[in-house]
Amino acid sequence: MRRTLLALATLCLVIVTGLAFAASPFVAAWSLREAVRTADSGTIARKVDFDGVRLSLRQSLGVHAELYGFAVEAGRQVRPTLWQRVKSALGASMIDRFIETYISPDGLPKLYRAKIAWNEKVRGRPALDTLPWRERLSAYLERLKRAEFLSLTRVEIEMADEHQPDRHFVSLMELQGIEWRLVALRVVKPGGMATPRPAASVGRLLAGS
Repeated sequence: MRRTLLALATLCLVIVTGLAFAASPFVAAWSLREAVRTADSGTIARKVDFDGVRLSLRQSLGVHAELYGFAVEAGRQVRPTLWQRVKSALGASMIDRFIETYISPDGLPKLYRAKIAWNEKVRGRPALDTLPWRERLSAYLERLKRAEFLSLTRVEIEMADEHQPDRHFVSLMELQGIEWRLVALRVVKPGGMATPRPAASVGRLLAGS
């Protein structure tokens, strides 16, 4: 009897641990979103690999004309630094200025607020960031379109844009040490993944298959 109880307890522990592990990258993604919303630059800096995010975002930003136009306009409004003036003379674009300025610990909250202002003034759509956290989380989960474990340490999360259903954001979360970090971000059209991959179940990954 004691051996059976021990086996059951061990099984329960394995299941709970597996579920906690499976949920951890999504908890990390949500906490990063909240850090951007509240301008917590320390958390943002810890949870984002900015070199990887800048590169992946620059490569995919032209997929949507409206988003590209927003980035160009935002880049024009940034007061250039001396180095940016030099690069501009050498042919660097407003997209580069936008990426360098806003894809940073302090820049992401500014970009988030700019998006809210854009939606309110241009589209006449109210911001959802003032709702209670349960309602924000519910809306966040409703926009979740795909979650795929590529390995035990890499997870892709595809989200629909809050106001543009024809625009999805694909985040690549990677487990580095004991913390999940955002290492890449792409803008795609629904179903626009270049190479669809079958989702790996957490059970198969934990089993090592």
